[in-house]
Amino acid sequence: MSVTVQAARPMRAIRGEEPDRVQIEALIFDMDGLLVDTEHLAYGAMDAFLVKHGLERRQEIHDQMLGRRLPEAVAIIREGYGMTLPLPDLIDDYALMRREALIGNVVPLPGATEIVQFGHDAGLRVALASSGLRDQVLLSLAEAGLSGQFEVLVTGDDVDRGKPAPDIYLKAAEDLGIDPAVCVVFEDAPAGIAAAVAAGMHAVAVPNEHSRVMPFEVAPDTTLETLHDAIPWLEKHGVQRRS
Repeated sequence: MSVTVQAARPMRAIRGEEPDRVQIEALIFDMDGLLVDTEHLAYGAMDAFLVKHGLERRQEIHDQMLGRRLPEAVAIIREGYGMTLPLPDLIDDYALMRREALIGNVVPLPGATEIVQFGHDAGLRVALASSGLRDQVLLSLAEAGLSGQFEVLVTGDDVDRGKPAPDIYLKAAEDLGIDPAVCVVFEDAPAGIAAAVAAGMHAVAVPNEHSRVMPFEVAPDTTLETLHDAIPWLEKHGVQRRS
């Protein structure tokens, strides 16, 4: 059952000016393009989808899809290309092609396994909030060796509004039973950063090769080069492994 959650108050008025310490009790991760290397697989599936429908890629349309729920992403494609087939049919068509592209091809991105384990070792709450469909999220986690690493898992199926609305991150905090203000979100996409900021959470951008060239209209608290930089950043803010 999907839910719509009200946005929390902003964490502070000025973003991008990071304090020396922030209170951290939970880590919430996006998945595609952050923890697992699936962006190129999604691109390939979308190119095949376009070819099937007699279309050629227009990158300015596809940049709008990054970080969004699959139904909303396909709606962007349908409108951008002026497609006339019913949206539910297009969603089902692309979802099947995307799932087939994932099978046997998903690997964790550098630093992903380490940062998730660090969260557990430090006694933090650890959650996943992915815009993907639940069956595809579970498939990707299994293939990347990350199954069972998240005490809360929220997917695009669980909310009515996808990123950049804050619902998916607020739902994760609600399921954790924790104040959004003490959650750190790790995200690769502008829409995800906007969602985290709207949720009143600490927003950490870790752009990938696709999102690195895109404008982040909503500024994150900080930007890291890779997930390998996430552990030093958390340690800087007082998070340490428990002995």
